[in-house]
Amino acid sequence: MFLIVDANVFFSALISKGRTFRLFEFNSLIKLFELVAPEFLKDELKEHIEEVANKSKLTKAELERVFELLQKEVSFIPSSMFSEFLEESKRISPTDDFPYVALALKIKSLGLEVAIWSNDNKLKEALKNRIKVLSTNELWSFFFEEK
Repeated sequence: MFLIVDANVFFSALISKGRTFRLFEFNSLIKLFELVAPEFLKDELKEHIEEVANKSKLTKAELERVFELLQKEVSFIPSSMFSEFLEESKRISPTDDFPYVALALKIKSLGLEVAIWSNDNKLKEALKNRIKVLSTNELWSFFFEEK
């Protein structure tokens, strides 16, 4: 299954190194999900590196090392690969989330299973019955809590 990582999930992994970071670590071991994200996410993360460094209490150098490790776990997809779904995604998703939705629609159009890893309830509601949106807690429960 393809799991699209949104920016806030990535920021959370960098800042807290809690459950979100551990889910990245766990997936790196078992490779249950193919983690992907729109390529623009790399630029967005670089733009906010100082802010994330302040919140994480890590030095900029330490944060860049963690960022490099996380980048190895995620395949970044250029927007040219899913551009035909950008207009549709703008109609059905909250404003800032449309690139993630466009990428999900592209993957789904190829007949592949896909979900978006996001803690955004507005996104989850907007995509109900179209694209699965999984929160960090839902992924954590899936892996680590007894059913």
